[in-house]
Amino acid sequence: MNPLRTLALAAAPTAMLIGLSAAPAMAADDPAPNPPATVSISPAKQQVKTWHWMGNYGSVNDVANAANGFGAGAGEFVTQNINGLWATFMYY
Repeated sequence: MNPLRTLALAAAPTAMLIGLSAAPAMAADDPAPNPPATVSISPAKQQVKTWHWMGNYGSVNDVANAANGFGAGAGEFVTQNINGLWATFMYY
């Protein structure tokens, strides 16, 4: 057997022992990483928006007042003139 191979085999267990004892020391030197922060807007589940029947209005002014009173955004208030009445749906 080659004498250099014998030295390599003898040094391997020593290197493993040094590596095992140095690993906890190196880990203790590093600061612990900060866990990612989670942001919760509200503890309750958010309600899913759906379309709701708001009724028939007699004039366009009544429909506009209802939309402005609710604070409906773009596309959240739909109306159609059917036989003189304004059929209206709201998305909330």
